[in-house]
Amino acid sequence: MKRGRWSQGLVAGLAFVGLAALASEGEVDYRQHTMSAVGGHMQAIVDIIQGKVPHTEHMATHAGALADLAGLAGTLFPASSQGGDALAAIWENDEDFQSKLAAFKEAAANFKTAAGSGDMGQISGALQQLGQACKGCHDNYRAS
Repeated sequence: MKRGRWSQGLVAGLAFVGLAALASEGEVDYRQHTMSAVGGHMQAIVDIIQGKVPHTEHMATHAGALADLAGLAGTLFPASSQGGDALAAIWENDEDFQSKLAAFKEAAANFKTAAGSGDMGQISGALQQLGQACKGCHDNYRAS
């Protein structure tokens, strides 16, 4: 009887560990999909600005999506999500990493405002700020 309970406890413990591993893997996958969406919107914006496509009316939509995704970015890096392209430095240097996320969020909001203005000078400057915010994080916290 004791052996049966011990076995059940062991099985339950292993199942819990397995679920935790799946949760972690799910968090990594989710983060990578979300950040890929950020990259997709950035590339679409660059294509519009470079005149590769005539969809200037889509600029505000892409800018809005980037601002929304930047708002989610702070939730994408729980301690259980180490791995993927994310370097361990994220969790070792939390204060600096959080400041990088805040800069990304601010730059994305500024770009959304600039895109809504239709003024290419404002758009260009805000896009440069947004690119620098992305680079600031990728340089220190993303594996190449």
